[in-house]
Amino acid sequence: MTVVPAGTSLHRVHHIDYPGASFNPCQGPETRFTPLRDGETCVPTFYAATSLDGAAYETIFRGIPSPYATIPRQTLDDRGASAIEPRRDMALVPLFSPELIGWGLDPREVFSPNLSSYGFCQALAAQIWKDNPGADGLIWTSIRDNSAQAMLFFEGRVRTTDFTTSMTREVRSDPSLLDDIAAAGRRAGFIIAR
Repeated sequence: MTVVPAGTSLHRVHHIDYPGASFNPCQGPETRFTPLRDGETCVPTFYAATSLDGAAYETIFRGIPSPYATIPRQTLDDRGASAIEPRRDMALVPLFSPELIGWGLDPREVFSPNLSSYGFCQALAAQIWKDNPGADGLIWTSIRDNSAQAMLFFEGRVRTTDFTTSMTREVRSDPSLLDDIAAAGRRAGFIIAR
């Protein structure tokens, strides 16, 4: 396990219906590690990262095929960002290269940008969840922003009350959030069309 200590500053970029440390109840688009299924049951989860840029790259800018892509501003109207901190240490299963290699997995395949890898990654997350009842979630290096670590937290192992939320902003009411997301995207040549 990798331990993320209590008080660590984390960031989320999320749908405004799921602010702070609230869990997505298995709705929304398919991602690399979600939906997380235990048979027919879906385990609610939420993503976070160690920086706002990392959170933006794991959500808004993930899956964009090429640099210099334009993202329509109106597609961000239902987005928000939250700054959160765990109230307790979080034990996360590491999905870093050494651990993946130790399990006989090729990190390039696990974190392939090809959407065809998602089914395998979702099955891997479900197996990790099942085999590690003490795990609060997963941690890996952000694919799109390797200066950040990304995390997925499991509901049931973690409660919303295990986090404090110091700030939540929404794109539609706080222009500074749109500016921050646009600045993050410009690092890779992504443009938010206003």
